[in-house]
Amino acid sequence: MAAPENSVLTPATHAAIQLIGRTGATNFQIRFSDDEQPTVWIAVAVYGRAWEAAAGQTPHQAIIRLCEQLVDGGECTHCHRPTMFMEEMEEPDLLFCVYAFDPELATYRRSCEGDTR
Repeated sequence: MAAPENSVLTPATHAAIQLIGRTGATNFQIRFSDDEQPTVWIAVAVYGRAWEAAAGQTPHQAIIRLCEQLVDGGECTHCHRPTMFMEEMEEPDLLFCVYAFDPELATYRRSCEGDTR
Protein backbone atom coordinates (compact mmCIF):
# COMPACT_ATOMS: atom_id res chain seq x y z
CA MET A 1 0.00 0.00 0.00
CA ALA A 2 1.42 3.40 -0.95
CA ALA A 3 1.55 6.29 1.51
CA PRO A 4 -1.09 9.00 1.03
CA GLU A 5 -0.05 12.18 -0.78
CA ASN A 6 0.25 14.34 2.38
CA SER A 7 3.32 12.40 3.50
CA VAL A 8 5.79 15.09 2.26
CA LEU A 9 8.02 16.26 5.12
CA THR A 10 9.21 19.87 5.52
CA PRO A 11 12.61 21.05 6.88
CA ALA A 12 10.89 21.70 10.24
CA THR A 13 9.57 18.13 10.24
CA HIS A 14 13.03 16.71 9.51
CA ALA A 15 14.45 18.87 12.33
CA ALA A 16 11.77 17.53 14.70
CA ILE A 17 12.79 13.96 13.80
CA GLN A 18 16.40 14.88 14.61
CA LEU A 19 15.24 16.32 17.95
CA ILE A 20 13.54 13.01 18.74
CA GLY A 21 16.90 11.31 18.16
CA ARG A 22 18.54 13.80 20.54
CA THR A 23 16.16 12.61 23.28
CA GLY A 24 17.92 9.24 23.16
CA ALA A 25 15.56 7.41 20.81
CA THR A 26 17.27 4.46 19.15
CA ASN A 27 14.67 4.15 16.40
CA PHE A 28 11.99 6.33 14.83
CA GLN A 29 9.01 5.30 12.73
CA ILE A 30 6.19 7.13 11.00
CA ARG A 31 3.17 5.00 10.17
CA PHE A 32 -0.30 5.54 8.84
CA SER A 33 -3.59 3.73 9.04
CA ASP A 34 -6.12 4.18 6.29
CA ASP A 35 -8.28 1.14 7.05
CA GLU A 36 -11.03 3.59 7.92
CA GLN A 37 -11.37 7.28 7.18
CA PRO A 38 -9.91 9.60 8.23
CA THR A 39 -6.31 8.49 7.69
CA VAL A 40 -4.34 8.60 10.96
CA TRP A 41 -0.58 9.20 11.11
CA ILE A 42 1.44 7.75 14.00
CA ALA A 43 4.96 8.79 15.04
CA VAL A 44 6.85 6.28 17.20
CA ALA A 45 10.13 6.75 19.12
CA VAL A 46 11.80 3.59 20.43
CA TYR A 47 14.02 3.56 23.54
CA GLY A 48 15.38 0.03 23.94
CA ARG A 49 12.33 -1.97 25.04
CA ALA A 50 10.25 1.15 25.76
CA TRP A 51 8.51 3.41 23.26
CA GLU A 52 6.41 6.56 22.96
CA ALA A 53 3.88 7.34 20.25
CA ALA A 54 1.66 10.21 19.11
CA ALA A 55 -0.93 10.50 16.36
CA GLY A 56 -2.16 13.26 14.10
CA GLN A 57 -3.99 14.13 10.91
CA THR A 58 -0.68 14.64 9.03
CA PRO A 59 2.85 13.23 9.48
CA HIS A 60 4.04 16.65 10.67
CA GLN A 61 1.28 16.91 13.29
CA ALA A 62 2.04 13.41 14.64
CA ILE A 63 5.78 14.16 14.85
CA ILE A 64 5.22 17.54 16.53
CA ARG A 65 2.88 15.96 19.08
CA LEU A 66 5.52 13.31 19.81
CA CYS A 67 8.13 16.06 20.36
CA GLU A 68 5.76 17.80 22.77
CA GLN A 69 5.32 14.55 24.73
CA LEU A 70 9.05 13.89 24.87
CA VAL A 71 10.32 17.41 25.62
CA ASP A 72 7.61 19.08 27.73
CA GLY A 73 8.24 18.69 31.44
CA GLY A 74 11.78 17.36 31.19
CA GLU A 75 14.89 19.06 32.57
CA CYS A 76 17.48 20.73 30.38
CA THR A 77 20.83 19.05 30.93
CA HIS A 78 22.54 22.40 30.29
CA CYS A 79 20.62 25.04 32.31
CA HIS A 80 18.58 22.66 34.53
CA ARG A 81 15.31 24.51 33.90
CA PRO A 82 12.15 22.59 32.96
CA THR A 83 11.94 22.03 29.21
CA MET A 84 9.16 23.09 26.89
CA PHE A 85 8.64 22.42 23.16
CA MET A 86 7.29 25.08 20.78
CA GLU A 87 7.23 24.99 16.99
CA GLU A 88 8.29 28.65 16.82
CA MET A 89 10.10 30.75 19.40
CA GLU A 90 7.96 33.43 20.93
CA GLU A 91 9.12 35.76 23.67
CA PRO A 92 11.97 34.33 25.73
CA ASP A 93 10.69 32.50 28.81
CA LEU A 94 12.94 32.73 31.85
CA LEU A 95 11.15 29.89 33.66
CA PHE A 96 11.60 27.27 30.93
CA CYS A 97 14.26 26.15 28.51
CA VAL A 98 12.27 26.27 25.27
CA TYR A 99 13.11 24.05 22.30
CA ALA A 100 11.94 25.89 19.16
CA PHE A 101 12.62 25.67 15.43
CA ASP A 102 15.39 27.91 14.06
CA PRO A 103 14.67 28.30 10.33
CA GLU A 104 18.15 29.71 9.59
CA LEU A 105 19.88 26.60 10.91
CA ALA A 106 16.95 24.24 10.12
CA THR A 107 17.12 22.72 13.60
CA TYR A 108 15.32 22.84 16.94
CA ARG A 109 17.46 24.84 19.37
CA ARG A 110 17.13 25.31 23.09
CA SER A 111 16.63 28.81 24.43
CA CYS A 112 19.59 28.51 26.81
CA GLU A 113 22.11 28.08 23.96
CA GLY A 114 24.74 30.76 24.38
CA ASP A 115 23.84 31.46 28.02
CA THR A 116 26.90 32.09 30.18
CA ARG A 117 25.27 30.95 33.42
